[in-house]
Amino acid sequence: MPPPAPAPFPGAMPAGAVPPSGANPWAAPAPGAPVPPGAHTQPVPGAPGGNPWAPTGVQQPWGTGGYPPPGAPGAPMYYPAPPRSLYTNNLAIASLIVGIVCCFFGFIGIGLGIGALRQIKRTGERGKGMAVTGIIAGTLGTLMFIGSLVNGDFNSDRFDEDSSSWSSSHGSGGTTSDLPLNSPFRLFSGQCFERGGPGVAKPVACTAQHFGETYWVQDVREKSGAYPGEDVMTAEAEEVCAEHLDSYVADTWAIPEPVITFYYYPDKAGWKFPATRRIVCFLGNEDKSTRTGSLQQRSSSLTSDQRQLLDATNQFDRAWGEGPDEDVEVEDDPQAFRQWATKMSAAATKQAGLLAAADWHTADKATVDRLVVKSRAAAAHFLAASRSTDLATLKRELNAADDNLGNQEIISLRRSLGLATQEEEPAKHNGGSNPV
Repeated sequence: MPPPAPAPFPGAMPAGAVPPSGANPWAAPAPGAPVPPGAHTQPVPGAPGGNPWAPTGVQQPWGTGGYPPPGAPGAPMYYPAPPRSLYTNNLAIASLIVGIVCCFFGFIGIGLGIGALRQIKRTGERGKGMAVTGIIAGTLGTLMFIGSLVNGDFNSDRFDEDSSSWSSSHGSGGTTSDLPLNSPFRLFSGQCFERGGPGVAKPVACTAQHFGETYWVQDVREKSGAYPGEDVMTAEAEEVCAEHLDSYVADTWAIPEPVITFYYYPDKAGWKFPATRRIVCFLGNEDKSTRTGSLQQRSSSLTSDQRQLLDATNQFDRAWGEGPDEDVEVEDDPQAFRQWATKMSAAATKQAGLLAAADWHTADKATVDRLVVKSRAAAAHFLAASRSTDLATLKRELNAADDNLGNQEIISLRRSLGLATQEEEPAKHNGGSNPV
């Protein structure tokens, strides 16, 4: 439907009227002629006769606005504003979607929003609000992602600068492929890496200088819901990394003295990204210096006697590593020592059973039998300690259990079987991991 005709300006000729032949409808009236009703009579300051377009001393019937209508001789040119578009700018829509949904690529939403605003200014399309929202959302997403990297959304048990971890599984809402290439959450077992700063792990060959060597990666137990808390994540990481060290290094006593275990786990900020809800266990020097070479040692490379001895003693060592910290005395937390003694009793019993049932070929059977006897004695004393009701009994039974650990027999068997013989396992007798 065509738009309605505009109302005539004051003093205009009636519709359909025909001016006299040769007459100029816009010509000035003759001197002394009456001014038509509604014509402009207020002089414009500084203009001869009050109208900048009228002859000197003559008033023009151009209406109350004081300006000639469009197209009149001497009238200023003007252009009507373009009509508002009925369409919404596509870039504005894309900016809104990317800015809100793709927080990892917020910078794309920002770029789309800026481009949309430029197009809207030129075309008059709709979508300015969408473009602005997309820019804001993209900016917030980008800042949040950068903050997660800078502030260490990746914690490593106590790696001085928090770090974190995740798993290669496809968590709801994200996969490891969504993460930066140098994210510690993209690491996998057997991969060595160099540190480029908090939350940055650059994969390198294990033959090159590297900071850490990944030996186990898995999802956290509870991937859904709210963040379980730092204490829960730390306890889970320590348990997981201690449990699976043997699967990567069959003889943990062979781990060099400076090397200890570390791990990455997600903190509260990193929990927002499902792909980071993992635990990444790795080995590194305690002083955080670099090293070369791999520590991997599969059980398939061992003899049957070596595997039997390690199977029996490694599970006992894992239980030992779960004990209270070395700087905690029995008097400080008696109940914690009783709970640990319960685990140690079960582990010592299992060790004795595995040693007694093994089919030994080259190991000294008499030494094995002595270790079995001591393991059973240690199990009994640990059990008594766990059931003690007073501090004196608890300390006495723990000391008796310690006297029956069979360290000399274990070292003798290791030496005869060609295994490492250092008396301590720094990677496992430290209560978990250490600051990175």
